[in-house]
Amino acid sequence: MGEVWKAHDAHLDREVAVKVLAPGALDDGPARERFRREAHVLSRLSHPGVATIFDFDTQGDTDFLVMEYVPGGTLESRISGGPLPIADVLRLGIAIGEALADAHGRGFLHRDLKSANVVLTDTGQPKILDFGIAGLLHAPTALTQAGAVMGSLPSMAPEQLLGEADDVRTDVYAFGVLLFEMATARRPFVHERNEALMFEILRNTPPRLRTLRQDAPGGLDALVAACLAKGPQQRPESASAVVEALRRIAAGARGDTGKPEARESLRSIAVLPLENVSKDPAQEYFADGMTEALIGDLARIKALRVISRTSAMKYKGVAKSLPEIARELDVDAILEGSALLLGNRVRIRVQLVSARGDETLWADRYDRDLEDVLTLQSDVAETVAREIALQLTPKEAAQLAQRPAVNAEAHVEFLKGRHLLADASPQAIGLALKHLEHALAVDPNFAPAWAALADVHLVRAGRGMAPPAEANAAAAAAVNKALALDPNLAEAHAAMGQLFVHRRDLAGAIRSFEKALELNPGLPSAHFWLGRAYYCSERHPEAQAAMLRALSLDPRSMIIHTTVGDAYYYAREFEKSVVYYRMAIELDPRFDGAHTDLARSLEALGQFDEAFAQYEEGRKLAGGVAGPSFGLAHLAASRGDTAEARRMLEALTAARATKVVSAWGIAALHASLGDVDDAFKWLDVAVAEGATGLIFLRVHPRIDALRADPRFPALLERVGLA
Repeated sequence: MGEVWKAHDAHLDREVAVKVLAPGALDDGPARERFRREAHVLSRLSHPGVATIFDFDTQGDTDFLVMEYVPGGTLESRISGGPLPIADVLRLGIAIGEALADAHGRGFLHRDLKSANVVLTDTGQPKILDFGIAGLLHAPTALTQAGAVMGSLPSMAPEQLLGEADDVRTDVYAFGVLLFEMATARRPFVHERNEALMFEILRNTPPRLRTLRQDAPGGLDALVAACLAKGPQQRPESASAVVEALRRIAAGARGDTGKPEARESLRSIAVLPLENVSKDPAQEYFADGMTEALIGDLARIKALRVISRTSAMKYKGVAKSLPEIARELDVDAILEGSALLLGNRVRIRVQLVSARGDETLWADRYDRDLEDVLTLQSDVAETVAREIALQLTPKEAAQLAQRPAVNAEAHVEFLKGRHLLADASPQAIGLALKHLEHALAVDPNFAPAWAALADVHLVRAGRGMAPPAEANAAAAAAVNKALALDPNLAEAHAAMGQLFVHRRDLAGAIRSFEKALELNPGLPSAHFWLGRAYYCSERHPEAQAAMLRALSLDPRSMIIHTTVGDAYYYAREFEKSVVYYRMAIELDPRFDGAHTDLARSLEALGQFDEAFAQYEEGRKLAGGVAGPSFGLAHLAASRGDTAEARRMLEALTAARATKVVSAWGIAALHASLGDVDDAFKWLDVAVAEGATGLIFLRVHPRIDALRADPRFPALLERVGLA
């Protein structure tokens, strides 16, 4: 923000601190006047635990604040010597919390509470510095430029990173970081790279206090965990509530958790890949299939958040402790075990472990005939629900109870097909098709196999492995067969929704995905596709909610992080989209799509140099050769270099003679350049070619120049998006 000087106030004969703001912090007259008004409002904040603002003034081109001078070292320097005694953590925490609560009661937020902003006086009393200064300067967060952060990134709440910090519970989060730091001499999340730190703040659960400080009272452990909850609604409602909890802990109240609203029941779980105890690689499909089946059954329980197969499988063969995995997935419990198939006999061992204390809550072994495998899965799901104190609804209990016997041979082929489908390579997709067709030849009434077959055909269409019309027709036939056999099969409704998306019937797609989620609320793919259908229909808040739900179920997915970014991009919330694109890159820097999507948002924000670097990185990772690309052409247009943009446009248009170049992309580039008539001409070509990009016609920022044209509503009507 600038520099701070110790000074002498000659009028009142007192020592003061003068904070000289960095040049450009207030870049115009209205900003300076607003700062002056708000600084004077803040000057009314008077509490023994808060350093007072005395004045704001300007001398020449220099803006400065005059503040109370507080002698003594910072809390940060005190902590650098090691963890504080628990008695001091509680004493200082109560005093800081009282000052914070007083300010909140007067309508002030700090927004940058951290140990460096707390000074300990000569008598050992804490005093909070810089109250409200970050708000006065409208400080940017890490939204667009990790590394250019005003304030302290390690103490920022998740919502603060997204520009949504407008509640006292954002300060409660920072207060939790402060308590954690006093007790452990480290912050909850520690990374040198800002992108990695942002990812952990947004996605991971911090370590529990008692894993680092065994003498910490259980109540303090629970209180700090509550303050550091990801969602503001999950934190104590006020600094006063935290202070009251600290007082009870300090008084040694027995049996107190330190959090008035604490819930001891578990509400989230991850099923880790079951170990293939046969050690036969040919049986991996069975262990993975049983893992996926258990995830699917548990995901039907609406009150339980179950991590998806995609994220869970990333821990296969990974040497990490269960508490560490639980923190990375932000779950309360882990289900782990092993699976074995011997002839037609199934044996699985499972144990449920609490993430809080690495404590086994329940363990059991199941031996069944393969024909009874669905009943086995239901038994495990029901037992887990009972052990974590979840009450199943009558509908959920009925779903788990109605599990018919399966045809053993067909079920094995089905598991092999699903296992290969997850591999995603063209060779695996081809083999998956064969196994599923074999399963249905053995048992034509096997509805889940028909739904899986539809998924295979949808993948074949989407990846150009078969003519789209042919593959989509096969998918439609398989979906209709699945639904005729089992109208309550969530996966079949989700596949039907994808078919509606391909037909640009967004209303039909939304109905299908909503039905799928009514039947199985833990199906990440349905949330993902529903979010896409919502934002293509300009239902942006619903789209963002659906995408964030998908992300909560599949937190290690680079694809879903990218699509959350898309939900914000199409809503023109470019700063928020940047956060999620950066998170996708943090998960996998090799993912070209995240780089190009990040570049697109940076371009919209006017950060042209980094946008150029990200476009180039995305093209390199995609195996592209030097030459024009749509992204670079749009960037040139945005920079005002229309000659370069037109040169690239001509090259891209000419390339259609020798390779596939999107007519939709050419139309969008004409729109960016203001060539309205040419844009509509190429959109007509895109319609004739069935371009997939047309699904974004109502929402894509690239074609905003066309929306006021009277031809645009007619085009929407023609493609079924009116």
